[in-house]
Amino acid sequence: MQPLINYFKMVLHPGPDTFRFALRTIVACLLTLYLAFIFDLDQPKWSIMAVFIVSQPLGGMTLQRSFAQVVGTTIGAAVAVLIMALFPQAPLPFMVTLALWLALCTAGGTLLRYTSSHAFVLSGFTAVVVAMLAIPEQDNTLMLAITRVTETLLAVACVSVVSLLSARPQAVTRGYFAKVDNLIKLMASHAAAAIRGEETAAAFSQRQMQILGEISALESFRRHLYFDAPHLRGANGLVQLLGNQLVLLTSRLTVLRNQKLMIAERWQGAYPDFINRLLTDELAFLDQLAQQGRAMPASAREHFSALQRRFDQAALQAEQLKNDMPATLRSLAWALRWEQARMLEQLSEMLELSDAIQEGRSGDCLYRQARTNPLHLDFRLAAMNASRAFIALLCAGLIWIETAWDGARAGVIIVGILCSLMATFPRPLMAAQNYVRGLGLALVVSALYQFWLIPQVVDVEMLFLLLLPLLYVVAVGLSTPMTAGIGMGLGLSSFLLFGPQNIGAWQNTAIQWFEFAGAYVCGGVLSLLVYAWVFPFNPQLRIERLFRETREQVYALLKGPTSDERQFAFESRMVDRLTLILGLLPATQDARSKALFEVNLACMALGVALRQLQEQSRDNPLIAAQTRAQLEQVLRDTGRYIAGRTRVQLAALLDTLQALGEALDALHSEQFNAPAEDLRSLFRIRVALLVIAGFLRHYSSYLDPATEGAPALAH
Repeated sequence: MQPLINYFKMVLHPGPDTFRFALRTIVACLLTLYLAFIFDLDQPKWSIMAVFIVSQPLGGMTLQRSFAQVVGTTIGAAVAVLIMALFPQAPLPFMVTLALWLALCTAGGTLLRYTSSHAFVLSGFTAVVVAMLAIPEQDNTLMLAITRVTETLLAVACVSVVSLLSARPQAVTRGYFAKVDNLIKLMASHAAAAIRGEETAAAFSQRQMQILGEISALESFRRHLYFDAPHLRGANGLVQLLGNQLVLLTSRLTVLRNQKLMIAERWQGAYPDFINRLLTDELAFLDQLAQQGRAMPASAREHFSALQRRFDQAALQAEQLKNDMPATLRSLAWALRWEQARMLEQLSEMLELSDAIQEGRSGDCLYRQARTNPLHLDFRLAAMNASRAFIALLCAGLIWIETAWDGARAGVIIVGILCSLMATFPRPLMAAQNYVRGLGLALVVSALYQFWLIPQVVDVEMLFLLLLPLLYVVAVGLSTPMTAGIGMGLGLSSFLLFGPQNIGAWQNTAIQWFEFAGAYVCGGVLSLLVYAWVFPFNPQLRIERLFRETREQVYALLKGPTSDERQFAFESRMVDRLTLILGLLPATQDARSKALFEVNLACMALGVALRQLQEQSRDNPLIAAQTRAQLEQVLRDTGRYIAGRTRVQLAALLDTLQALGEALDALHSEQFNAPAEDLRSLFRIRVALLVIAGFLRHYSSYLDPATEGAPALAH
């Protein structure tokens, strides 16, 4: 009941952005309906329903979804014609083939994101809609398919025109830079907390959760904003590069914190005075950046390069300390100072990129070239959603075949929509429940229109006036993800139940209303049962599975050649997977599931350390062949242990890491006068060994196969 209460609160008290979106959606719906009557389309309701499906708060999102709507509807309609031609008088093969197509499209919609996902989903349930509606007049299937595509094109054209006319590029640009500014402030605050080293692991994980959520939202926003803000579209490369930097800085902060903790464990006494002064200046600067963000004046930004040079100089001093510091501690001190210099450099580059985008000039950033963020592909979840869609549609089709109830065809359509469109949501059962809540409202609302309001209509102007309240309530629901399911259920179901139509009367007959109402309720109940019984949503098992996939990704990182592209792909997929876990955590109170987020976060730093060990150990001329072979073997053993592919004893692996570390410490002392770059490579290898050993000691309980439970195919 609470979701409905929240929905009605939004309807009564919409914010300015919600009201503008509702107004834009109403105008698009009325324009679509008016043109549908002008062009003498038989069922204008399908055009209005297409408007509901493609409408999004931002014009760019709407235009991209409109493109997917056209592609998906066209392909789905063509497939429906083909299936009907193959099985005109064979209902069982007809339903099996249709269910297979819906399953394939649902899998594609789950696997992909954004526009591609929507095109797959639309292609699936459009085929179901066209095929089921064409059954009474099978010879007319092609014409029905053409009509549905025409209605979709009309809706897309109207929505696009309204979106372009109401676009607010300046507001969208301001919103984008406000998000970037907020992220820079969060990063600076997070970096200061990590350097102070006073926060707990739980507090650090909470900060990382917040930042990862903001990065995910910004990336989703970036993929849709170009139609709204041509200024940002022209700086596509810089915008992409800025997003890359945010991902990489998140990983760097995890590494930096781990190194800080390792030094704190080994350091005796107070830090040197020059280090204390340097840390004080750095923290003061980061606090200023956390407060001012992009508004920091140019004179203050000059401290970036000054602090960076000071940290590089401190790292150089660590290289030259032979007797005053143990070799292990010297490696850690050098690595921490070097990482802090690179962190400051990266923050400076982020500010430079943000300014360059806003000012419309080329950016001065040489850190990495812009590249598309690879996303985590969940093939198992796609297979589960596909299986569920197939089972649901086949059950609905068998009910139609066995009962010969003509209204059951409408129930099949609802099942197709619920088991494909809602399957792409993070929590599909909840999304389906919201849709059914909207369906319940639609039964009441459509009854009022069917039996009271529509019979009084004498012209199209009066029809438009009567539809205004319904369109407003639906549009408000579509404005936010939390209420979109209810709004979609209310809008689609209401227009399916009472029309309007352009043949005979303005609406469906009373018999049709009752028949459709019964079919939609049955279809909704069947869909909920399938979601509840077939691969039921279990956040704990799904987080466990994502953790196993993270472990496999860490192992896979070691099996190919070392390159910046592979490292960035690993980090990008890790961020995407962490974002998925973030969406699942509110659904569970399981302590292990919450702890696994921290372990997944640590796996990002572990991957960086393993890749660093692999890269540096191959090229360092100071390392003997036997030591290099031992490093390669420990890499393989660690990777296989992380992935759960070996029964290597943890104690033996830790002993090997300790022995190699001691050998490198001795090599440090022997090769103190070696070239600086070779010595720095030894530092990186030693720190990587410490990071790996620390990870294995701290998280060994989560890597033990006995604690994972029996393998299960579940969310």
